Amino acid sequence: MPVTRRGLLRATGIAGAALLVGGRVGAGPRARGPWLDWLADNRERVAAVVDPGAGPALVHRPHAPQPLAAAITPLHLAAHELSGATGPVPAADWDRHHLGLDDGAHASALADLGITSTDGATADDPHHPVDLDDLASALVRRGDSAAADLLLHRLGEPALRAAAVRLGWPDAPVAGALDHRVRLVLGRDAPGHLTDPRVRLEVLGRLPQTPSTYEGLRPWARTTWHGSADGLGRAHRALATDPALPRCRAWLGAGREAPEGVLGVGLAGGALPGVLAVGGHARFADGRTGVVAVLLAEVPRERHAAAREFEDLVLGALLDGALLADLRAALA
Repeated sequence: MPVTRRGLLRATGIAGAALLVGGRVGAGPRARGPWLDWLADNRERVAAVVDPGAGPALVHRPHAPQPLAAAITPLHLAAHELSGATGPVPAADWDRHHLGLDDGAHASALADLGITSTDGATADDPHHPVDLDDLASALVRRGDSAAADLLLHRLGEPALRAAAVRLGWPDAPVAGALDHRVRLVLGRDAPGHLTDPRVRLEVLGRLPQTPSTYEGLRPWARTTWHGSADGLGRAHRALATDPALPRCRAWLGAGREAPEGVLGVGLAGGALPGVLAVGGHARFADGRTGVVAVLLAEVPRERHAAAREFEDLVLGALLDGALLADLRAALA
């Protein structure tokens, strides 16, 4: 069955679709709208792969390294599911990977699980048990980098590298978000942050002087882990089709209603100052598997504030041929 316009809007939650794409799908020439205008004016800052599984696809700078932000987290999800690891961990183990500078993601993740946190950064009860699957869910819902780092720490780097190979993305970056944040605070790498109390005290002492504004954090965000749209797209194809990863599909698709003609969608995105990144997949009832990955660099603050509309556009381009044509025209 075809993907209908009504079903698409229901699935993506596009509230202002007419504004975003400038009119009715299937109509004649349309006004581009602010996101498509920005993409057209900044093609050298965009890397994109959109493949609906049939018909024309979009490929734009697919191998260019771009910042990934939390769009990398499906790698952690796959490593966790493939490991078969179960059981709870103390909330304190989760909290120790949190340094702040995450726009409240960790605090929101704690609240989602009903864990009280007076200071908004750590659990009041450090022994509160947290299931690893709940951490995986928090990683998708909130982009909580502390959850990603805890999974990396427990599973080990070899497990994530093995998962990257299985996902068809062997050169995926495997690095802890905490390491990047410590480098921001200290101006140098300090991998002993978790184990050396002297380094931790130095970090806490210098944290108040750390840049915290959007513009102040952009130079640092440029140095965080990079990857390609091609690699992220290949990973999402494996996530959509690998029979060993059903829970990954459930985590990535949670809360997303699939429109008519689509069996399921999954999406994971990330944002840092100046950076927006989204990867996703769709499994169509006619047997097709579609993937999308769009990575943006040097995004100004006013466009960054419209990140939700960007996410809607990216998923819409995968599900709606007219939106894909708009995106292709913007990047042509």
